[in-house]
Parts: sequence; C-alpha cells; structure tokens
Amino acid sequence: MTSVAAWLKTMVAAALALACPASAAAEPVWLLTENDAPFNLPDKRGGVTGIISEMVMEMFRRAGIAYRIDLLPWARAYQLAQTDPRACLFATTRTAEREKRFVWIGPLLQNDWAVFAGPRSPAGPQDMASLRGYAIGGYRGDAVAQYLIDRGYKLDIVSDDVLNLRKLQAGHIDFWASGVYHAHYLAEHEHLGPLRQVAVFSTSYLYLACHPQTPFRRVSRLNAALEAMRNDGFMDSVKKRYLDPP
Repeated sequence: MTSVAAWLKTMVAAALALACPASAAAEPVWLLTENDAPFNLPDKRGGVTGIISEMVMEMFRRAGIAYRIDLLPWARAYQLAQTDPRACLFATTRTAEREKRFVWIGPLLQNDWAVFAGPRSPAGPQDMASLRGYAIGGYRGDAVAQYLIDRGYKLDIVSDDVLNLRKLQAGHIDFWASGVYHAHYLAEHEHLGPLRQVAVFSTSYLYLACHPQTPFRRVSRLNAALEAMRNDGFMDSVKKRYLDPP
C-alpha cells in the first residue's frame, strides 16, 4: 500500500469515527410523562394527548427533532430522566431541589397550587396558617406534596391522586393539595365534587426537564421553537381547548 493510499485509509477511518457520535445524537429523544390530566393523558388511538403533551410534541416538530413518547408511573419516569441520556421528562415543576438534576426547557405553563375542601371538610380553616394539624391528601413524589411536607404540614400520601379526591369526598382526609388545573379537571372527570378552594399557597411553572448530558444545541433549538409557539398563538390555542380552572 502506498503512503498516499494509507493516508487516505486513515482519513476515511477517522471520518467514520467522527460520524458515530452524530449517529448516536440522531437517536430519537425519549419523552417520558405520566397520566396526569389535563396535562398528559392517553388518547383513543394509543398515543398521548393533553395540554402539555401537545405543546411538547409541537415544540419537537418545529425543532425538527425526532422523539418517542411513553406514559409511565411518575417515580419511574423521574428516575429514568436522571439516568438515561436520551430522556426528557414532562410536565416537571422546577424546584431548587431539582435544579441541578436536569436541563430545563420552558416554562410551558403556569400552575397554581392550592388546598381544596370537600363536602365533609372542616368549615373553619380559611387560610394556610389555619390548616396546620389537619390531614391533607397528597400524591407520592409530587412537588406539591413535598412543598407542604417541607413546611411542616401533615400530609396523607397515596400513589394515585384519584384516591385523594375519593377520600376527600368520603371525609377520610380533611383537605387535598393539588395543582388548580389538575384538581378541577379530575373532579369533573370523576364526577366527584364540588370542590371549594381554601387557599392558593404557591405558583409554580411546568417545564420539560432533560438529562444533564442533553446537547446545548438541542436545548437552544427547542427553546427557540417554544418562543415561536408563544408568539404565533399556538400556546393559547391549546389551553383554550382544555379545561380552564374556574
């Protein structure tokens, strides 16, 4: 083999080696979410729909980035988004405790957190200070419940938030803490109500949270697509097609 041929062979091999990471980067992003209506829920065709799901899928479409999407239990999805470099998780509340665990894209939606009363709830409490000592229903792994736990409230934790609504109606818990969108959607869907909003205790923002190794260029493209969606009215049109909180 001549020196020129050997040099060419070496250059081709180097080019192929450089191409391998690009191929890996082209692998579809693994979008993970939970069944959390009205933000994310299964549709009749076996796919995923909801306010946040539609926003995220449109964002990826406009950015030209391939993806696959799966509905999983929240704890499992949360763990995968921290350990699998392909993964992104939504809709995720951005908190100080979670800040360094993900790369954040958004915000997608403002989501107020509130405490709700049912027909058998004590009538006295009218604000957060007067709720201390009462049993408040919360959802395992949820930032809403953790927020109250960290501040010394008494939380009754379950694995499925529908159970909280049923327990509230039956008087097995005193109150229920949830996001405003989620609470009113769930009460209407389950035909369990009415709900009385006692107090809003925090305003949060929902994001797409991606593995820390997510390429910066991908994050930039997604944020640019999201900004375009805000400017052309797509975000508002999606929200109008779903339940708005009263």
